Amino acid sequence: MASKVRDAVLWYQKKIGAYDQQIWEKSVEQREIKGLRNKPKKTGHVKPDLIDVDLVRGSAFAKAKPESPWTSLTRKGIVRVVFFPFFFRWWIQVTSRAVFYLLLSLYLLQVLAAVLFFSISSPHSVPVTEVFGAIWLMLLLGTVHCQIVSTHTPKASGGIGGKRRRSDSLFCKTRTHTHSRTHTHTISASVGAQTQPPSLLVWSQETLKSGTSCSSRTQDSESARHESETEDVLWEDFLHCAECRSSCSSETDADGSAACSASKKEFRDDPFHQVSNPGLERVSAIVWEGNECKKADMSVLEISGMIMNRVNLYTPGIGYQILGNLVSVTLGLTPFAYRLFQHKEPEQLASLSAGELVSVAFGSSADALVMAMVSVSFVVRVCLIWLFFFLLSVAERTYKQRLLFAKLFGHLTSARRARKSEVPHFRLKKVQNIKMWLSLRSYLKRRGPQRSVDVIVSSAFLLTLSVVFICCAQLLHVHETFLEFHYNWELVIWCASLSLYLLRFVTLGSETSKKYSNTSILLTEQINLYLKMEKKPNKKEELTLVNNVLKLATKLLKELDAPFRLYGLTMNPLLYNITQVVILSAVSGVISDLLGFNLKWRLAPAPALLSGSYSATGVSMGML
Repeated sequence: MASKVRDAVLWYQKKIGAYDQQIWEKSVEQREIKGLRNKPKKTGHVKPDLIDVDLVRGSAFAKAKPESPWTSLTRKGIVRVVFFPFFFRWWIQVTSRAVFYLLLSLYLLQVLAAVLFFSISSPHSVPVTEVFGAIWLMLLLGTVHCQIVSTHTPKASGGIGGKRRRSDSLFCKTRTHTHSRTHTHTISASVGAQTQPPSLLVWSQETLKSGTSCSSRTQDSESARHESETEDVLWEDFLHCAECRSSCSSETDADGSAACSASKKEFRDDPFHQVSNPGLERVSAIVWEGNECKKADMSVLEISGMIMNRVNLYTPGIGYQILGNLVSVTLGLTPFAYRLFQHKEPEQLASLSAGELVSVAFGSSADALVMAMVSVSFVVRVCLIWLFFFLLSVAERTYKQRLLFAKLFGHLTSARRARKSEVPHFRLKKVQNIKMWLSLRSYLKRRGPQRSVDVIVSSAFLLTLSVVFICCAQLLHVHETFLEFHYNWELVIWCASLSLYLLRFVTLGSETSKKYSNTSILLTEQINLYLKMEKKPNKKEELTLVNNVLKLATKLLKELDAPFRLYGLTMNPLLYNITQVVILSAVSGVISDLLGFNLKWRLAPAPALLSGSYSATGVSMGML
């Protein structure tokens, strides 16, 4: 029906537009319709030695995106949680069998607690929120996980790709003996003349020597494209580009030309084709082996691989994991502590016997069913809260790794810091070095989990907004009795703990952006160029060219770099409007009632709000 309406609108638009046309406009329209059909065309290609602005911005390194909009994924997540046992195959596929059994146990325990709550007839002081509050958290966790794995493919495809990759390796060894000896000798000599780190994955020399056909590699990369988050697959896809190009230039038979035409599409879609060939274009870098300083010709991928290895060797702190554990136990014990302190004063609790303490803590009832219900609810609540804070700890570690990437990247052009961090060192003394430095910068910014972690952070942000709104609404209604309900104590603990995590995310994200946006590196390299001009005046023209490129690179980074943003669901304009109209209005109302003066908030535009600058602008106060 909608398509018919669109067709009718288009038809009528063209109909009434015909009455306004003159002869010259009709002739121009005919020329536009013909377009390029009558134009002579010849074969062309994109020059790989030039770069696009997308490469510097980082958008050329595309990441996996969800298959459906977030509203659809949210609906699917809720359905898969409510009917959890019926989607057992999907849950096992996206988690593991052990995790599925854990979640199934929590699901069944929650059902048991609900059944006990409605079946108990004896009076008790256990509120509904204590028993059914975990359901909302389970729905949130299921929705978040559904958002995260929305681009995940079945593991069977990865296994097939792995088998095909191993069979291709065997085919490479067989074909090496039947391939042209001249071609093998040329590649072996060129690779042998280059010094590479021992790990680089030997494997790259084997790959270059082997004459694997481009067609099989194209199929392999297509099968593994959805698993591109793993480091080894990324390296394999990028380094195969060099292999395909070298084999295409040497093979002149019919099969080789057909395979090369199939590989051109993959090469064109590879973002590294914009920095020429990652297997052939290199920069002369300094590496340290103990106290010895040596030179090696390294590519962008090899330098990034060494940086990633250094980051992987870093032992992260467990402070936020411990904080999550403490918050989980605290929230689980809050109802027991609330009932104890509500029943007696703290100094009077010592006079109660152990049996009386247990009876009061479990709802002022010695009924075994009530105690079972409270115990089951306690286990479910603690486990689900721990799972949520576990996800936040994963996000915190990812943000910390991003900061380490940025720090080590800044050490590349400093000899002292590069040696201390055990990363390669090279100067921006050539235009080619500047181009590779910009490419490496963009690649490291896009490396690692992106959308999945942003979904977790966005969920924490939304949960914090919800908790703040509920607290503000209750404070506006009855602030005298706000702390007389145990769930309000829980909301305060939730708000405080989530605020700590969000503050940590904003701090790490802002520090990472500052590291990548630090132009002092480029300014230092310009000074080095002037020093070199003074020592070698015969190279002044060449060094002046490099200096001008550095100035342009500085301006380009200032133009493209944006402040840190919490991506994901928080970028939704609807959520921004809710934040501005509802949340801040409630906060200002609470402050007005409690503190006695009027406070009006006016937020900055949406990008500024979500870039980490949460300070309000245009604040006006007036005494009531």
